[in-house]
Amino acid sequence: MKYGEQYVDEQYLSAIEPNLYTDEVLIPGVTFSEDIVEGPSGGYYAHKLDDGKEVEPGTPGRDFDDEAAKDDLIQVAYNNNFQKSRKIYGVQAAAVKFNMGEAYLANSLNVTKQGRRYSALACMVNEGTVLDDKTNTTAANVVEKITQIRKAVKDNHGQANFLLVHTNVYAVCLQVLGLKETDDSAVRSAQLLKRFGLDIIECNSFDKADVKYYDYSGNLQTVDLTDVEMICGYCEAFKLEDNFSVYRLIDSENFAGSKAQVEYNTAMRVVSPKQIIVKKRETVARTAPTPATQENNTTEPVNPEIPGMIQE
Repeated sequence: MKYGEQYVDEQYLSAIEPNLYTDEVLIPGVTFSEDIVEGPSGGYYAHKLDDGKEVEPGTPGRDFDDEAAKDDLIQVAYNNNFQKSRKIYGVQAAAVKFNMGEAYLANSLNVTKQGRRYSALACMVNEGTVLDDKTNTTAANVVEKITQIRKAVKDNHGQANFLLVHTNVYAVCLQVLGLKETDDSAVRSAQLLKRFGLDIIECNSFDKADVKYYDYSGNLQTVDLTDVEMICGYCEAFKLEDNFSVYRLIDSENFAGSKAQVEYNTAMRVVSPKQIIVKKRETVARTAPTPATQENNTTEPVNPEIPGMIQE
């Protein structure tokens, strides 16, 4: 760099600028639940009892009407594998001020968790129950739409404890409902509203049109999240759990340097579709991304693969 005709010194800072990721909305006991499986397993089955005939009143002094025991099996498979591996050449790490290993390990973790988060939301949307109502939510009807989607869960005899909402809807919620005086740090930070018996959580992940995940039967599903406004449900209705995870910085056997690697092997399934209700909105036709917009997207998404794939 020159100031006039004089070359001036330049430096590289030891600090690095943070990358941006979607907010974490997968909260155990709030938006999903985990089943503890004893011993090694690539999946499991859960029993779901059949209710049999409805019980109606009769007159006193009668025999029991016996019904045979009957149930269904719900399969949950650990078949979504998320991986990220970054090469860090020793000669590169020795020539910069910041710790490349720690930086790329943290980056790999965030990118991998983000890919896992997108897939989990896609699973909810694809396997939950979609409302027929696609009226856009506005300041004039936001309370009606929230209570309506909660009512849909309750009418199915289900429970509702959370509501994930698009950022546009959340902005309207803040305007109409406001924040309560509370000591809850999440509420005070405006990331969470508590109304109508629901944890209303802002979700900035409803922005991708081609999110992938493997369903319990092993079929790859592609889901559009861009038309989703809300997901209301009960944490026990959505299963999300890992049977393997790794977060490591290891020496490479192929070059002088190391690899920052993260891996999750995950099961995800809506086990009670009547308790995961999705509200979508009317959308306009989208145009294909231009090369310029594609070049600006520097963070490659982590998509699920079948477990056992070799890391490059």
